[in-house]
Amino acid sequence: MKFCPMCGMSQWNKGATSCEYCEYVEKSFDLLSPLEIGELMSSYEYTVLDDGVRIDMVKNGRDISLRGAVAIPHFVKEIGLEAFAGCKFISRLDLPKSLRYIGDRAFAWCRDLFDVYIPESVEHIGKEAFLDCHDLGVVCVASPALPDGWDEEWLSGCRARIEWSSVDE
Repeated sequence: MKFCPMCGMSQWNKGATSCEYCEYVEKSFDLLSPLEIGELMSSYEYTVLDDGVRIDMVKNGRDISLRGAVAIPHFVKEIGLEAFAGCKFISRLDLPKSLRYIGDRAFAWCRDLFDVYIPESVEHIGKEAFLDCHDLGVVCVASPALPDGWDEEWLSGCRARIEWSSVDE
């Protein structure tokens, strides 16, 4: 299931690029205005890259600003060092197929996180990226085995089961 990064409503159509609830439409990064990027990234401190955005950190009050299922916007290419660390009420992450980099401890201490799907585009996952995410049950990864650029300790402190797949959902 995919979630809208603007309103958070679930999208039932696989491969959907628009939201039937809030009229959000995914556009190529180079077609987005700074205002549109700012609206979609309002919960984050971020850096604009040549071809997308890096999330540097969650704004104001990690305990309450993001709750439930969180959809990372489709143009995010990188999630920086400890960007979501300590966000206690995130239960599910919807990572975009454009994502290529997840920094050290990016999602550490997200105590309610139980569901993550990592797309095949992710070339790097840093050390302890999901440190002490105790409720994390299953991590679905669109790769048949550990990719070369992933730290061997990316799931330190978790008892999560990894489901490896050679197909990106």
